[in-house]
Amino acid sequence: MSQTTKPESKHSLALEALRRRICLADPNEETVLHESALTEEFGMSRTPIRQVLQRLAYERLVETRSGVGTVVVALDPEAKPRDKKVHEGLLQAVLLFDLPTMSITQHSDVFAISGLASLVQPDDKELLFDIKKRLHDVISAQIPDEILRDAYAASFWRMVRWQMAAFAEDPISTTSQLKKSVQHLNGYEPRNSNDLVRRAMERAFDA
Repeated sequence: MSQTTKPESKHSLALEALRRRICLADPNEETVLHESALTEEFGMSRTPIRQVLQRLAYERLVETRSGVGTVVVALDPEAKPRDKKVHEGLLQAVLLFDLPTMSITQHSDVFAISGLASLVQPDDKELLFDIKKRLHDVISAQIPDEILRDAYAASFWRMVRWQMAAFAEDPISTTSQLKKSVQHLNGYEPRNSNDLVRRAMERAFDA
């Protein structure tokens, strides 16, 4: 009997779509997210849209400004070292756990990511983001503590913004770094979650 995949909720779809939009946007342009436009775009009422925006604010991707509304947070170069230290600290905390053995499907996902990375070209901004999204899903699935997993996810998306900003400035170098990072990740001990996370930490700061 085949398993059916549970459809994603409107909340999840809107959250993923807005994360993608924010990360792919020009980091030098200020973007305002209007609640009324978002409710119409995603077919949701204001309350769930506000919950999506609150999650994005927790991830420090957006902020609320009086008299303006919800705007995408500008990247402050002085904050980059702090963001890297936070991300490294969270991955180190993950490694304090004896993580479960990865399933065959999860193991296969790592190799699928490697295959995608080999195809990335310097003009493939969206594919680069998709690879980051898949990496997030693989690593997050290994974290047994819900609070730590939640904090890791927030930190991860902040790092993706830095990496996408680096891609905008130097797509050739960023694409090369991505391929090296995925190749390093792909060398992990099969189905060993701790080794996978350790390797992800070693190459998490290439941007």
